[in-house]
Amino acid sequence: MNPIDDDRVGPGPSVVLRDGDEASGMANMIAGLLEDNLRDFPGRARVAARARGSIVLTASDRDLSITVSFGRGGVEIADGAAPGAPVMAGPWLTMSRVCSGRISPVKAIADRELKVTPGRSILVVPAAGYVLSVPASFYGDTEAIKKQRLTAAAVIAVVVLVVIAVVIASQRGN
Repeated sequence: MNPIDDDRVGPGPSVVLRDGDEASGMANMIAGLLEDNLRDFPGRARVAARARGSIVLTASDRDLSITVSFGRGGVEIADGAAPGAPVMAGPWLTMSRVCSGRISPVKAIADRELKVTPGRSILVVPAAGYVLSVPASFYGDTEAIKKQRLTAAAVIAVVVLVVIAVVIASQRGN
């Protein structure tokens, strides 16, 4: 394992590329984005430190997947898809915009540019979306900030409703 952020200045979980120098470009881009976000945005670092589970990011038109795993030791990025993990998938161009921080995963999902397929640890999806997103204020776009907050609130509300429905359904089944 090669730590991406040996020279980190700010606090936050470590970011590790499991495949080191052999990692794909997508894995490297996500590692760089996470390293920057966890260093520059303390709220994102706190969420990453508490998140548990894995999410697969797939560039569907290139058949390229990486797995981002959140755990006590930090965040690990590996090439390939972890079985059973939720999947966030979309065209390479959309994934590259997400990977570079130019579009938030939450916005891409809301705009139906990305599709999420549930799996184990579904709650890692909103955490990953938040940790991977770059605040609109970084780009100085106040209108985008308002839209981003509204979209984030809507996605969180939907996730909460889905979790409640799953809990109720599982209790009725017992």
